[in-house]
Amino acid sequence: MWGARCGLALVLVTGMALAACSTTVAGVAAPERASGSTSAAPASAPSGKPFDDALGRFGLIPPAGWVVDDSGEQGTAALFLEPRSAATETRGFSANINVLVVPSPADLPAAVAGARQELTSLDGYASTTDESVVLRDGTPAHLLGGTFVDPGSGLALRNEQLFAVHNGSAIVATGTSLADTWGSYEPVLDTALRSLTLDA
Repeated sequence: MWGARCGLALVLVTGMALAACSTTVAGVAAPERASGSTSAAPASAPSGKPFDDALGRFGLIPPAGWVVDDSGEQGTAALFLEPRSAATETRGFSANINVLVVPSPADLPAAVAGARQELTSLDGYASTTDESVVLRDGTPAHLLGGTFVDPGSGLALRNEQLFAVHNGSAIVATGTSLADTWGSYEPVLDTALRSLTLDA
């Protein structure tokens, strides 16, 4: 089964630890914000260079110019961070995409049901997306999205999570931004998440 503790850890890592604040969850250090460009245009950013997981588990096409960390130090298989900008510095948050790969004997419906239950425990959680999708490689998947308040920073966040189950693992790709900037980020985050492919 998709355990309650595992499900909550996934949600909190994608929301709280990647909010680029000092809060940590379940031993996962909060990541450093991306450095580089001083401006960003998330709504019009084209797709970037395809990323292939070093362990051959998945591929994903992140937004162009986003910084990739696949060291595993954040507890993620891959982390993609928006380049630092004046707005990022002012608000202390970088929009991000992360991919988690965790062992899971559950099938996709059970994994999604467990995640739905865990999401309701987030402060102020409100669902915005709940739909079945099919990945480009034909793999069944599911999108869950919502708004919530990060308990560590008090920031209002919004995310979209793409769940798939493959070869005994749950693969969860999550795009997160501040709730009030979601309209700008949604096109690139949604496109990147839907580019996920799972390797045989």
